Amino acid sequence: MTERAQREFKQRRARARGRSRRAWTRHPGEGPPEDRGQPNAVVNVGWGRLIFADTFETAEGLAEVMRQEAPDERDITINVNNPHVVLAQAPEAFFLDPSHTFRLEFEHYRPRSDRVVGIYVRRLRSSADAEAVNRIYAKVGMIPVARDFLLAHRGSRRIVHLVAVDSTTGQVVGTITGVDHERVYDDPEGGSSLWCLAVDPQAPLPGIGEVLLRHLIETFQTRGLAHLDLSVMHDNGPAIKLYEKLGFQRVPLFSLKYKNPINEKLYSAPMPEAKLNPYARIIINEARRRGVNVDVEDAEGGLFALSHGGRRVSCRESLSELTSAVALSRCDDKSLTHRLLARHGLRVPAQHEVDDESDARAFLEQYGRIVVKPARGEQGRGISVDISDPVDMVRAIEAAEIVSDRRGEPHSCRLGDRTLCSVGRVRL
Repeated sequence: MTERAQREFKQRRARARGRSRRAWTRHPGEGPPEDRGQPNAVVNVGWGRLIFADTFETAEGLAEVMRQEAPDERDITINVNNPHVVLAQAPEAFFLDPSHTFRLEFEHYRPRSDRVVGIYVRRLRSSADAEAVNRIYAKVGMIPVARDFLLAHRGSRRIVHLVAVDSTTGQVVGTITGVDHERVYDDPEGGSSLWCLAVDPQAPLPGIGEVLLRHLIETFQTRGLAHLDLSVMHDNGPAIKLYEKLGFQRVPLFSLKYKNPINEKLYSAPMPEAKLNPYARIIINEARRRGVNVDVEDAEGGLFALSHGGRRVSCRESLSELTSAVALSRCDDKSLTHRLLARHGLRVPAQHEVDDESDARAFLEQYGRIVVKPARGEQGRGISVDISDPVDMVRAIEAAEIVSDRRGEPHSCRLGDRTLCSVGRVRL
């Protein structure tokens, strides 16, 4: 670090020192209003609202705002130091998020002494950046943010959207969002918070998350803020390890959320159908959506029952007791399914049953990209898609034959032209 950089770093630490106090020692309404910043502070961050619990006079007032969550959004109430009091206002509507709150006091932060090669960080600035951010969100299972929202806040001082860019390819490979609490509600403690740290799982460069996190820390530290808070799931070991490495410490603050379909898995126990195959789960989810009762009899065996009114139908995976033996044979045998669909005028992919390796190679050369699957009902097992290499094809055939072995059937797998494979997988 140069002499000038050391001097600026010490100046930032001096500005931050003494500002951060222990907000968890105060309850809603305690202390004069000017000591809490602007009252009833809320900020929209694209996927929902951040609600700052420490700015509310009463738990009742906080609960009223929490109930105003918009459809298809996910609000988070942060800086809660007495969650039991707020939950008591509406236990049927709110839940305690199973996450830990960590805080970094900027006066304890130490920047890296070396530079990470191959990556640089900048503000989000274009539609292409917004699309790349949402693409990364989709890959890691996070809620997307409207493109217009991201573009409208690309120069914001309250909400900071940063992206990490691969120096070689120019591709966006990571993103992070920060909120400046001082600019949102005149936070007397000089706080800030981190949200939506996400890295492209296919990015070839290591350390992208740390680079993004350090850049956000130093951005807020330069502004003279005192600390950065973040919320992380209690079982996210790798993330917690990174935060602790940078000096974050766990603090006794909590987050509350409104119960909705987006976060249902956080407040409800795993359903018994978790072990069922995808076809059965699709049916069960749709049944519950329509108010049909579901009773999982044996998840490992794929057995469950649907009941509504006085009627009960037993099912096994995607089949029911109403499925005849003829219907079962029509959907179990791929060659028969193919002939029946084609006979009724439906567009179906080219198919070919494997006789030997040379025969299979000829089919691959003809179509370029193929799907390999067992010739008889596999319920999703033994299927390989987007095969374009002969070596991968041989491996795929072997995988399909293993499934046939388990069913006690002769080795038989079917090749299908990839361009229409979705039609070829339609079941009667």
